[in-house]
Amino acid sequence: MLERRLSAADWVRAGLRTLGDSGAGALKADSLAKALKVSRGSFYWHFADIGAFHQAVLERWRAIAYENIVEELKGSPRERLRNLLMRAFRADSPLERAVRAWATSDSKARAMVVEIDAKRRDYLQRLLIEAGIDAARAEARARILYWAYLGNVLAAEKPVSWTLVFDELMALAEA
Repeated sequence: MLERRLSAADWVRAGLRTLGDSGAGALKADSLAKALKVSRGSFYWHFADIGAFHQAVLERWRAIAYENIVEELKGSPRERLRNLLMRAFRADSPLERAVRAWATSDSKARAMVVEIDAKRRDYLQRLLIEAGIDAARAEARARILYWAYLGNVLAAEKPVSWTLVFDELMALAEA
């Protein structure tokens, strides 16, 4: 029986699914190989060790969590801000929660989360400045909006209707 060939990207995608479903503790070559129905050798063909795999998973999360989103946003600063907030607050975030949980016990994951948090806040601040808010207020509002996002990610209970929440967030951003 021929074993199917997986790419490094296949392993990373499986890692992200596993991370979101089961947490960082499940990111092991043996368990991933079993789930993918391949040998561990396939894993080590693409990654020198589990640390290299973890780094690849974190780098892919960075692309998903920031780079891809920013590239997809179009329109005026206000439209981009509203679309960003809608996207962020409506999303179910098991992967975001899992990466943040991982960051509590792993320095590389923590460094990636710190980097992404700073990039997200900076992007929010730039949008607010482009929308006409002075720099000092834009920084404060970006932090408040980002803290609201983080609270939403970690909250067990979500609002029944997002319409009022978005309107209030936009009012806060533009006040």
